[in-house]
Amino acid sequence: MRYTLRQLEVFLGIAHKQNVSKAAKALNLSQSAASSALKELEQQFDVQLFDRIGKRLQLNEQGRLIRPKAESLLAQAADLEQIHNPDFNKAQATLIGHSTVLLQYQGVNILTDPVFSERASFSQSIGPKRYTPPALTINQLPNIDIIVISHNHYDHLDVDSVKALTSEDFIKNTNGSQPLWLVPLGLKQWFVQYEITNIEEMDWWQEFKIGDLTIQAQPSQHWSRRSIFDTNESLWASWAFIWPESEATEKFTAWFGGDTAYNPYQFKEIGEALGQVDLAMIPIGAYEPRWFMKTQHVNPLDAVEIFKDVNAKSAFGIHWNTFVLTAEAVDEPPKALESALQKNTIDAELFQAMDIGATWFQ
Repeated sequence: MRYTLRQLEVFLGIAHKQNVSKAAKALNLSQSAASSALKELEQQFDVQLFDRIGKRLQLNEQGRLIRPKAESLLAQAADLEQIHNPDFNKAQATLIGHSTVLLQYQGVNILTDPVFSERASFSQSIGPKRYTPPALTINQLPNIDIIVISHNHYDHLDVDSVKALTSEDFIKNTNGSQPLWLVPLGLKQWFVQYEITNIEEMDWWQEFKIGDLTIQAQPSQHWSRRSIFDTNESLWASWAFIWPESEATEKFTAWFGGDTAYNPYQFKEIGEALGQVDLAMIPIGAYEPRWFMKTQHVNPLDAVEIFKDVNAKSAFGIHWNTFVLTAEAVDEPPKALESALQKNTIDAELFQAMDIGATWFQ
């Protein structure tokens, strides 16, 4: 269905208060068609319908989005000096964007769900477009030892980023060899088509050891699909990274939630297995409307339950502030997280919604 610019203006005028169903009604759409209408409008006019503070977005004469100034975004450039010269005995984690995190400790550099492309889609011509840029480029990365993938959805597994991270240029100029890829069961074959050979496929609770570091694939509640023909043919996972105690350091455990809904079983099981998590990277965005999203994505209240279940000492939010995938305002997750933490009497400093580009330090 094609929309006129006037219809877009009507939709913007109503939907800026997040009442998507009323906006859809103004275009003579059923409530069930509201989300698809939202995406169609975005794609047709190459805009995103909500700005970071929920106000109506401004369009130019061609109907294109007048983008906000960079300083208004909840993002910053990554500290490349700190990334390339980390403290060997202090863990650090930099949020590059969405669910892409650079975890660094004791000389090991781990990258999670690398997505550096402009769109989270099968094509860079259509599909969800970045609201905030990555905190750094692939060429600015340090040597990457390990890359973990949570599942195969396009906002977590990006073909252009995969190719770039295994390209001759990246290997020659940065890495020296292919990074080790750790992927959930059933996903290895997808990587083989791109001549990736340094890869291990893992089921839940399987472990892989690299020196003193133990990496374990762990459960999550989600699903997988890259086409209409491969639904749930590969697994999805969260990941634990466990460094043992040494003469110089205490045991350190980090946990990457990937993409998940909440249930009262799996995360308690993870907490029992790990004992204590020093750093948890937990999804906090892409959760509205709840009737549709609650079985696949946590909201901030659910995220706090995960924080408690896995026995996390510290956490920061992932899976927000990058792509507009669902109906909540882009800046809603931090506010909802603060409210959820207050409700559970948890210090807000312990679970933060970090800006893209910020670094967590042990």
